[in-house]
Amino acid sequence: MKRAVKIKLNLIIIIIFCLFPKLAQADDLSSKINNYCYDELSILDENTKENIKNTNKELQKKTGSQILVLTLNNPDGLDAMSYGSDLFNQLKIGAKDKDNGVLILFLENKADKKRQIAIIPGYGLEGRLNDGKVGRIIDDFMMDDFKKGDYSKGINQGFSAVVSQVAEEYQVDLTGDYESYQKELDQDDGFNPFYVFFMIIIFIIIANRLSRFRSFNRTFYGQPRNTFPSWFGRGFWDDDDDDFPFSGWSSGGGFSGSGFSGGGGSTGGGGASRSF
Repeated sequence: MKRAVKIKLNLIIIIIFCLFPKLAQADDLSSKINNYCYDELSILDENTKENIKNTNKELQKKTGSQILVLTLNNPDGLDAMSYGSDLFNQLKIGAKDKDNGVLILFLENKADKKRQIAIIPGYGLEGRLNDGKVGRIIDDFMMDDFKKGDYSKGINQGFSAVVSQVAEEYQVDLTGDYESYQKELDQDDGFNPFYVFFMIIIFIIIANRLSRFRSFNRTFYGQPRNTFPSWFGRGFWDDDDDDFPFSGWSSGGGFSGSGFSGGGGSTGGGGASRSF
């Protein structure tokens, strides 16, 4: 009886892994990854690996963030963003209370030579590393080298660009020259006076209409009603934790040792990818 139950359980596990190959691959990888860089495809040179390793040590120490780089064979043709998000959450990249990890995932299907690159930030970095900016990092710093077959240089360039944004987010100085990456990426996020002017006009129109509405209330109902939510009058950046929507949050956590160790971080699947 026990043997029959055991056989059935094994069959169920096999069926699940066959139907959901991502689960099987992710589970297998979690036992193999013990450093900030896992190069299954053997496309990264030693300088790139050392840079990823040493930069992560410093970055983790100063910010709690971590940027994991994986190059993997992709025989099942999995989508990089979907698979990468699953890997991210299983490996728990980044600190739990900050969700400030980043995954750089390079996939190659050796059968048809289809390759994908994806950069996936944790929840806590989606503001700095929004989808548009991540797409620019791939296009501006990685794709030219990828098309030339220099995958190591492309990944190193993309990694450095991501590092520059994490350093800027936490206002920390790191060993290395990241200023050029910051300047190029910040150019596209620059101040747009026309947009600001447009938003001011819209705000004035809305405020004027609300003022008329309040006057109407005063005339017909006596005491005017508060048009805005209660937290609006106190300002957006309230220090109290009991008011929606801007409650406080704590910081801390991180990783220990010289190798990779998931800190509990998670992602919602933001970021960008390219196929080539």
